[in-house]
Amino acid sequence: MDSYPLPRRIWRIIYPVLMFIGIQIVVGVVIELMTAVVFVEGVSEYGAFRSANPVREFISENTTVIILVCNVITFAVFLPVWLAARNNAQRYKNRDALSLGIVVAGFFAGFNVAQLLVFGLTDITRFFPAYEEVAQTLSGGPVLMQILAVGITAPVVEEMVFRGVIMNRMHWLPAWASVAIQAILFSVVHFNMFQSLYALAAGVLLGMVYLKYRSLILVIVGHVAFNMISVVLSEFLPEKLAVFVFLLCPFVMAGCGALLIMHPRARPAVRENGQEDCCPEGY
Repeated sequence: MDSYPLPRRIWRIIYPVLMFIGIQIVVGVVIELMTAVVFVEGVSEYGAFRSANPVREFISENTTVIILVCNVITFAVFLPVWLAARNNAQRYKNRDALSLGIVVAGFFAGFNVAQLLVFGLTDITRFFPAYEEVAQTLSGGPVLMQILAVGITAPVVEEMVFRGVIMNRMHWLPAWASVAIQAILFSVVHFNMFQSLYALAAGVLLGMVYLKYRSLILVIVGHVAFNMISVVLSEFLPEKLAVFVFLLCPFVMAGCGALLIMHPRARPAVRENGQEDCCPEGY
């Protein structure tokens, strides 16, 4: 792969992003067309609907379901691409993987809560009404759909694409460049300007964790914790306890961040004969 000409190397970084965006657009258009057909048939049979725009209303009420469908399709499309990238990657080992996963989860959960505190104290989101609309739509769906679509499948798919495929294909670049490029691409696919800003920061941090520990599972765990903490705070914790967690999480983030900095990097796996193992990464 290092022998590929430069234009092909660049294309191998860009086309997964185009595929990712394309799947979302195609699925969204297909669902909108199917919904429109259903409502048109309903109008012809039962008369006019009370809603001025029943198609838009239906899609708004079922956003998390649509996201889940997009995630499942994206996973199916990208699975062979990721497996190919994985087959060409070096195997690495991390010491104390379980405790490391807990620390990564704590760091990203704390990071999300810290930024939510900043948003609340500065009221900066009022300058981004589109973001507030998206946030209300995602938090207004059924809790199970929020967990499946936003909390679990979205992190799995996004980490597979951006860290598992794209970042693995940039090993010919300096480390800082691969982290920056994949973070920028990760922010771009969120479309909403405000989401793109904090997605950029999250993408940099996720990229740095992946660069140090070379484990897709670890960044998935961190991403899941980042997305799930909002659902947990709003849906499952009493208000007083949620306030306590809000105040505690920034300290958790700082402590976990310090532990991550001190923790040793992943080491190339070795065989019994002492040679480095060039088999696929042990995710």
